Amino acid sequence: MSSGGAEPGLLVDLGLLVSAEGADGALWSLPHGGDLDANLVRLSAGAEIGEHRNDEVDVLLSVLAGSGTLVVDGVVHDLTAGHLALVARGGRRAVRAAAEGIVYLSIHRSRSGLSIGPRRAR
Repeated sequence: MSSGGAEPGLLVDLGLLVSAEGADGALWSLPHGGDLDANLVRLSAGAEIGEHRNDEVDVLLSVLAGSGTLVVDGVVHDLTAGHLALVARGGRRAVRAAAEGIVYLSIHRSRSGLSIGPRRAR
């Protein structure tokens, strides 16, 4: 039985992707259509994902290579390969790469599609 679009038994060698040269950003994304979203993200030395807030889903970050910092609601957490961090829904977060850069996997439940509705208070 299919899981709504994701291939059953999908196998990806993230190690090959981590070691490949490339630009900052998503190196790989889980094919959409299932219950989960995942992105393998590379940030070179000093690059960052600026502070933002996600009100919809909890997010797991699994560091595969390099190091950096994760700031959640103003609290700084050092990240190195092997670390797993949970950012709860509603938390403000930012990720910054250290001198050797960082590669991490971001995993979360699929978000609902965009919809038109009342603007949320900030």
